[in-house]
Amino acid sequence: MNISIDILFEILSLLGTAIAVIWYLSNVINKLKNELDKSKQLNEIQEKKIEALEQVIQNNSDICREGRIDIWRDLNALKLQVAKMEGKQSEN
Repeated sequence: MNISIDILFEILSLLGTAIAVIWYLSNVINKLKNELDKSKQLNEIQEKKIEALEQVIQNNSDICREGRIDIWRDLNALKLQVAKMEGKQSEN
């Protein structure tokens, strides 16, 4: 079997092209992998920040709830005082 020089150059150029395509695809895949890793890290950071904000919101909600309870307690005490004063006034 004789392989002519032209066929040999075609085979070598095809092999070179295949190697170049594989190298290019490898670089593209590697860059995508790096970008995905960076995105994953950023997502984890954002998730931690969101969890911290949710905790702050929950704490503020609890504080507000306690404040409303105190306000209603004070208001009810004032209502009782007003009722007592009105009762004393009506007696006089």
